[in-house]
Amino acid sequence: MAERTATPPVQRGGDAAIGSGHPILNAGRGQPNWIASTPREAFFLLGRFAVVEATTASPHPEWGVTPARSGIADRLTTWLEGDSSGGAAFVASAVAYGEDKFGFDRDDWVFELVRGVLGDGYPSPNRMLTHIEKVIERYLLAAVGAKTVESGRFQLFATEGGAAAMAYVFRSLQENHLIKPGDKVAISTPIFTPYLQIPHLEDFGLDVIDIHTKRHAAHRFTGGVLDQLLDPAIKVFFVVNPGNPDSRTITADELHELHDLLAGRRPDLIVVADTVYATFIDEFRGLVVDSPRNVICLHSFSKNYGATGSRLGFVAIHTDHVVDELLAAQDPATLLRHAERYRSLTSDVASLSFMSRLVADSREVALHDITGLATPDQVQMGFFALAYLMPTGRDYINAIHQELAAREAALFGPLGLQAPGEQESMYYALIDLQDAMTIAHGTRATRTMIDSVDALGVTHALAQDHGIVVLPGQIFDADSWDIRISLASLTVEELGRVGRAIKSVLERIARDTDDPSRVVPVRRPASQL
Repeated sequence: MAERTATPPVQRGGDAAIGSGHPILNAGRGQPNWIASTPREAFFLLGRFAVVEATTASPHPEWGVTPARSGIADRLTTWLEGDSSGGAAFVASAVAYGEDKFGFDRDDWVFELVRGVLGDGYPSPNRMLTHIEKVIERYLLAAVGAKTVESGRFQLFATEGGAAAMAYVFRSLQENHLIKPGDKVAISTPIFTPYLQIPHLEDFGLDVIDIHTKRHAAHRFTGGVLDQLLDPAIKVFFVVNPGNPDSRTITADELHELHDLLAGRRPDLIVVADTVYATFIDEFRGLVVDSPRNVICLHSFSKNYGATGSRLGFVAIHTDHVVDELLAAQDPATLLRHAERYRSLTSDVASLSFMSRLVADSREVALHDITGLATPDQVQMGFFALAYLMPTGRDYINAIHQELAAREAALFGPLGLQAPGEQESMYYALIDLQDAMTIAHGTRATRTMIDSVDALGVTHALAQDHGIVVLPGQIFDADSWDIRISLASLTVEELGRVGRAIKSVLERIARDTDDPSRVVPVRRPASQL
């Protein structure tokens, strides 16, 4: 694993960029610069209706009460009449979609949305609201390419974003002794940094096996690298697909290889698959489609819908999952510890599913009765999912895809680089500075750069001389000469500036080969990185 830097690279790059005298372009953090406006407009419009309903139903002028369920769908239809806004059209379509595609009772569906947006009761069921869960499951199946999979086979738990989903899964795997200090877990690298950091925390103390993907090629897993997963000591395999910082998907051939491995020699392997970037790829197919018994799926709405501040995500687990078989097969002493931990939930702890334990663990078990994501957040999540499912949302998805393709071209153009190939989310670009140098100045200049220049110094030069913040690949366990640039965070014009700035820094390095330290710092001891 790569050395970890003590000071966050974004902070260091930002500090250097401030003194550059240039407008700062932060391509380090993956914050999209777009907002899905229509499902938000619909959410706030629904909130207005809900408040009108609550105050109208109340005999007291000082406060409202929960509206009546009976007739609430017709009252909403009447209230929307004459409103030609996109939000009104979305709300009406959402109600009709629930009725037509899911068979929802109109009043039950609208009442859940209204009470949910009001937030006037604890989440019930606490795992996810009944109608919303069905919508989100259908969204999941569509997003990961499982459109032919029967609905109702996955249990979902709404969480405070993908980060919470990740943290809850790590914690419940530990609490249920499915991973213990010293156990082996495999991680597909390069990867989002928390997946590298959490296993090494004192609480976990895991032995991490690096399943390192092939650099800058159509296939992420080549040369038998997945054979490492045949080691029966590896308990869990963590993978982000499509990747971060590497935006490629796992190809169909690699999915078949993984499926055969899981169905054959490793049916006991748990796979935690982060699918936050799935919606950025048409015809995406996730691991959970072919291997639902092994995959714990994590997802977030933060990226596609510009909702990083909303913290909306979920965990999805198939109702027939190997994790429950592993729990049932544990030794008597471990089962006794579980019985003690979860006895406040049920007297039959042995039959308690991993999903039920995960929900309870998210509130330290004792507060399991009041767990669950805030109901207004669940409604907004449901509207984002409906925006993806309903035909009217396709224009938004296509527009985002086209914009990201234009941004990638603007960045790569000045550098003479080609896109990674095959399917990629285009949310990030992982730039190989060695390739860029070779294309522009030849192999001799590249060798000189590698021998004389500190790779981290290139990112520092971009910040200090051009006001541009990027992330070094080594923090993701990528190659030290890779840099990650968030295409989602900057405009086409700004990314063109980033590409030209990288080209300029490389030109200076090539020109000053007699004294590379004039351009960027010379190589420093690893202890200082």
